[in-house]
Amino acid sequence: MFVILSLFLFYKTNPKIDGVLAEQREVIENHMKGYVFHSKLNVSNLKDLVLEEGGQPVRNLIVTTWRSGSTFMGDILLSHPGTYYHYEPLLDFGIKQIRHGEEAAQAVRNLRHLLDCDYSEMEHYLRYGPSHPWLFSHNKFLWGRCKTSSDLCWKPEFLSPFCSLFPFQSLKTVRLRLNLTEELLEDKKLGVRLLYLVRDPRGTLQSRRHREWCPGKKDCDDPETLCEDLIRDYITATVFRRKFPESFRAVRYEDISFNVFNETKELLDFFRLDFHPDIQKFLQTHTGRNKGGVSSTFRDSKAAPVHWQKDLAWEEVQRIQGVCEKALRLWGYELAEGEEHLRSFRPVGRLEFF
Repeated sequence: MFVILSLFLFYKTNPKIDGVLAEQREVIENHMKGYVFHSKLNVSNLKDLVLEEGGQPVRNLIVTTWRSGSTFMGDILLSHPGTYYHYEPLLDFGIKQIRHGEEAAQAVRNLRHLLDCDYSEMEHYLRYGPSHPWLFSHNKFLWGRCKTSSDLCWKPEFLSPFCSLFPFQSLKTVRLRLNLTEELLEDKKLGVRLLYLVRDPRGTLQSRRHREWCPGKKDCDDPETLCEDLIRDYITATVFRRKFPESFRAVRYEDISFNVFNETKELLDFFRLDFHPDIQKFLQTHTGRNKGGVSSTFRDSKAAPVHWQKDLAWEEVQRIQGVCEKALRLWGYELAEGEEHLRSFRPVGRLEFF
């Protein structure tokens, strides 16, 4: 906190930054007019949730792996008013899963920094950004300012106070394994709520085939590696469910997609967010039909999760099931028994534990 306050004193000497912050404050206040705060927040006004005012924002975190529905879930949170969206903050770590060691410690430090709107000591992240603009481009408020004030965009003296204006902080990552998030959940001051999002590995692997960055990377295209992670994450999830009953939840992408409005409403309640008309509009416009490329979030929500049943060859399904049977059964997915069965069965069974 001392670092952030010290930086704020420096920021106030920069007229350009002051002007941008003043404009953004007004935008946020307008967006938040009439907003109904969740009963679990126990706040009386917007300032209680704004770091700049000494408050604590609502912090929500999505943890999963590549091509498991997190872009869709992240965009739902982004459509909520007053939200600052940290999109793939571990993008600069490369196409790998972070599981242990100093790399894991650094990754968690980075997440903590961002959830606190502290962009100091984030040099590698900020050097990586200009050549990988999608690091910020999914954050519509920030990217809008970057396009008009590009000289400020990747500088902590702008990013920290800008982030600190927003009452809601949402973050999603696809590179960090679930067990590493425990210290974030234990931090009462941070108050983070964490959603672990899982998808049928057959669907995940089919979707990854369309991404040029995946083939040849063991952490991305190897079924056995993916399913070992899913097994370890399941074990962690059973522990977290008991240890953090109010702040942790695990959910399957398929369950959200098949019943998108009701499931979204329940998840927003978990995140202590309002089922705002902006979110309802997003769901109405993004879940009825396919539109755009492989990264688009315009999807027929009932068909998209099980498209792999038509797209994958039976031999490929056999190969995946051969090394993923335990992971599939733990997470409540059914096995295909043959070519004909593959094309017609319902792969999403009952998730017993959760």
